[in-house]
Amino acid sequence: MKSKLITRIKLTIGTLALAGFTMTAVAQKEDVQAAPVWASAVKVDGKSAEWQALQATNKATKLMYTLANDDKNLYLVIQSNDAQTNNKIMLGGISLAINTDNKKKLKDAYVVTYPLVTRTRGQQGRGQGQPGGGGFGGQGGQGGRGGFGGPGGPQMSQAQRDSATLARHKTELAGVKEIKVLGFKNITDSVISIYNEYGVKASASFDEAGLFTYELSIPLESMGLKPDSKEFSYNVRVNGLNLGGFGGNGFGGGNNGGNRGGGGFGGGGGGFGGGGGGGFGGGNRPGGGGGGGGGNDDRQAMFTPTDFWAKYTLAKK
Repeated sequence: MKSKLITRIKLTIGTLALAGFTMTAVAQKEDVQAAPVWASAVKVDGKSAEWQALQATNKATKLMYTLANDDKNLYLVIQSNDAQTNNKIMLGGISLAINTDNKKKLKDAYVVTYPLVTRTRGQQGRGQGQPGGGGFGGQGGQGGRGGFGGPGGPQMSQAQRDSATLARHKTELAGVKEIKVLGFKNITDSVISIYNEYGVKASASFDEAGLFTYELSIPLESMGLKPDSKEFSYNVRVNGLNLGGFGGNGFGGGNNGGNRGGGGFGGGGGGFGGGGGGGFGGGNRPGGGGGGGGGNDDRQAMFTPTDFWAKYTLAKK
């Protein structure tokens, strides 16, 4: 009797463990999207109302995303609730590259980068630190311009820093008026207005909880794609900060009249503040008072692009 009871207990535990494993497997999203998605009635407005649960959660970029299409456009919708990733996006934007030859190569790819938070030379690499919130890229001390650290002043709580960062990000997004493009034969400029005649649309927003939502739409025809086109490769990249060049984010090289061989990825201009008080100020003057911000690893992450490759076949209605 006792042995039967023990056997039943073991079977019950095994069944529960299997059920738990199955539920975990179901709950986990793919690292890259597994199947094509047909898009219906999409409005590119930086909101996710028309999208159901996103198809994949990528570990390398910490992005949730869905790639979809209808008979005219390719769509990318992205969400991020990771604060560091969101800061990185605002520094260099997100780039989508499409290689219609189905090669995992940026050469000869069609590339679109958004958002482009344009900053002046004085802002490049130094950012606007909040009181007590300097860190790498914060504004220097009295008379200073840049360098490490932020202005002195009362320390802010984490909640106050988060609120200030979110408000700044919203203001920056409201000022984004351009999209960077590369490789399109019908687009001779490397930077186009968000109100363009080429059918390329992009929009992004932050909600009150700090969730970042990004939508992008590219005409299939502009990439030589048709509803019956074969599988192609795509790359999604969070660019991060690139200190080379001023006045915008983006990749080297323009379209060169539609020459798809030029250019590559690169992050955008801009700066960012970490937590804690300032360090060294610009102009040979001391910065704000001390206080710990993010470590070197956090700062290095802002300069290091993260990306992933995957493949997609256009969905059929």
